Amino acid sequence: MSDLYERDAYEFFALAAREAGKIVADCVAEVRGAVDFLRFYAVESAKAERVSHARGVIVCISPWNFPLAIFTGQVAAALVTGNAVVAKPAEQTPLIAQKAVALMLEAGVPSDVIQLVVGDGAIGVALTSNPMIGGVCFTGSTEVAKLIDGNWLKQLHLMRC
Repeated sequence: MSDLYERDAYEFFALAAREAGKIVADCVAEVRGAVDFLRFYAVESAKAERVSHARGVIVCISPWNFPLAIFTGQVAAALVTGNAVVAKPAEQTPLIAQKAVALMLEAGVPSDVIQLVVGDGAIGVALTSNPMIGGVCFTGSTEVAKLIDGNWLKQLHLMRC
């Protein structure tokens, strides 16, 4: 995946500038950060205990201001521990996420293991309220994190009842 990200770096630069308003230096840093995450998790995957730590389907919700690096880091962390992923980028940055997922599929991630869902916060609420979700990776505001936590705790309580 990291090689594919580097191969298509200029496309990522254009998407980061268009969707997130990043300047050239920040576009380069965004791709470098994503590639670093991929290489880090590739090394760490040998140490991961997939079977005992897998939770099922993980929802990954990433922010607009780091639309590739954080998006990629969240997804890679969930995948290397044996989970499937529903990736929901910020509503402002769907094209960069779409490109990233396309490269993940090209690299061999099975299409039934990663799904991209785009939309506004209502989509995030629906995903994080779903009792079939095994976990949530979220980077964003404290306010939204508390809402997600409330949804998650409510679902845990319903599952125990």
